[in-house]
Amino acid sequence: MTPHSQDLPRPAGAEGPLRVLVADDDPKSQRLIAALLDFAGACPVIARDGSEALEAWRQARWDLILMDVKMPFLDGLALTRIIRNAEKTEPRARTAILGVTACATWQDQKACLDAGMDAAISKPFSARRLFEAMEQLCGDVIRPGGPKGLLH
Repeated sequence: MTPHSQDLPRPAGAEGPLRVLVADDDPKSQRLIAALLDFAGACPVIARDGSEALEAWRQARWDLILMDVKMPFLDGLALTRIIRNAEKTEPRARTAILGVTACATWQDQKACLDAGMDAAISKPFSARRLFEAMEQLCGDVIRPGGPKGLLH
C-alpha cells in the first residue's frame, strides 16, 4: 500500500459497521472483497462501474471507498478527481479512498495518489494487506468477531 500524506482516521465515536463503497467492475473481485469486508464486520455496497459508484457516493456518506482503477464508463482515477473536486464545494466530509490496481509499478501508485486517492494496493492482495490498509485510513475497523487475529 502506498499511503497519502494526509491521515484520515475514522471520526472518534463513529458507531456501527464501517460503510464501504466497493467500486469494481469484476464480479469475482466484487464477491471476494464483499466476503472479506463482511468477515471484518464492515457493510459493503457494490458499484459495478464508475458511474454507479459516483451515484452511490452522491446518495450516501461512506467511511471508505475501495476504488478499482480500471473500470468502464468512468475509471477510478477520473472518479476520484470528481469526488475530490465535489468535496471542496459541497458541505460533506472527505471520504477515504483506497485505490485497488492490477498494476504494481511505482508510476501507477503515484497516479493513484496524484488523482487524490489516499493510498493504493495492488491486486492480488491478501486479506491481511487489505485490512492493514483499511486500518491505516480509517482507524480500528475490525469489529469484535472479525479477523483481528489475522493481523497480529
